[in-house]
Amino acid sequence: MKKDNLYSLAHLVVAAIRIHEHTHCVPPTIENICDILSISLEEGNRLCLKLNDMGIIDALQKPGGTRLFIKNHLAVEEIPDQPESNNLQSELDQFKKTREAQIKKIKSIQSEAAEKKKKLHEELEQKLKSIKKY
Repeated sequence: MKKDNLYSLAHLVVAAIRIHEHTHCVPPTIENICDILSISLEEGNRLCLKLNDMGIIDALQKPGGTRLFIKNHLAVEEIPDQPESNNLQSELDQFKKTREAQIKKIKSIQSEAAEKKKKLHEELEQKLKSIKKY
């Protein structure tokens, strides 16, 4: 099973919730799901948040932690079976391009300022030379 698309990962999370409920007789926490699926806590939080927003699972906040429940497992089938687009990478690339454009603009402004300063010095030198002649 591919783990690179949301469809497969959603099935895994729902299955992990069921397995944990069956073996421990309590709803799992996000940490329990991460342990079962051998994924990082950050990835588990991202998946659970996304599935909660889609109405597939329900996250109940309790003082002991967040417990996960299956809300509508059939909604998993509505997820397209395609690899997730990496929005972070595209945003990072866009930021780099914008930053490079800003750096070029700053350099051009600095070179223009240096040119103006050079011309100003030349004009002042000419004026000083003309004053010395008198």
